[in-house]
Amino acid sequence: MNSNPKSKIQNPKSDWLHARARLAPNLLSAAPAWVRGVFEHAWAPMQALAGALDCLPAQLWSFLLSHDGGWIVVHPGPSRYVVGPARIAGHDRRNVASISVEDLARGGEMPLHVVGHLVDHYLGCAGDPGGAWLSHGGGLEPAWRAAGERLGRLFALGHAVDEAAAASIEDYFARSLACYCRRPRELNVADPNIWKWFRATLWDDGFWHATVPRPPGAERSM
Repeated sequence: MNSNPKSKIQNPKSDWLHARARLAPNLLSAAPAWVRGVFEHAWAPMQALAGALDCLPAQLWSFLLSHDGGWIVVHPGPSRYVVGPARIAGHDRRNVASISVEDLARGGEMPLHVVGHLVDHYLGCAGDPGGAWLSHGGGLEPAWRAAGERLGRLFALGHAVDEAAAASIEDYFARSLACYCRRPRELNVADPNIWKWFRATLWDDGFWHATVPRPPGAERSM
């Protein structure tokens, strides 16, 4: 019997990554030489991904794991979020955030930006392919819907932190989320309203406890 109390501590992010994150086969062997120079061994990209996502709140990972679908795959192609069915390592999945191993090696904001689209989709409609994302006023609870509607008003003010955030309402949410994690002071100066929005929603324990529905039964990893 293991009496070490640390072994009993739950880690929602690690649980989610174990269940929903994958590396493409032969990832590093197909990557450019400079990428192989960044990652010393085959599992290093997954470790880098875990590090890039450390900033996101624990409640978010528990929420995502409670719903079907929503995957990450690190692969040689471009970074993007694709709604709907996909094949990962010979298995049928849906709603996949594909992260370029090159973007991961650069250590920039793109991995968080792409995961931000997945978060937007699931907070808005639990991954429903035809549902409203949070940034479009969706939400599984009234408080989340109100928060989503406010996002649209904030985007319309035109204070996006950079050109990527100004591209669309979905990019506004995703890029601002990445900046909240990596460049919080810059975000607070450029767009203090979205900084306050994140602090009062995703990074507020009380907001999560008051708004996240408890889905019946354990969900499958689909």
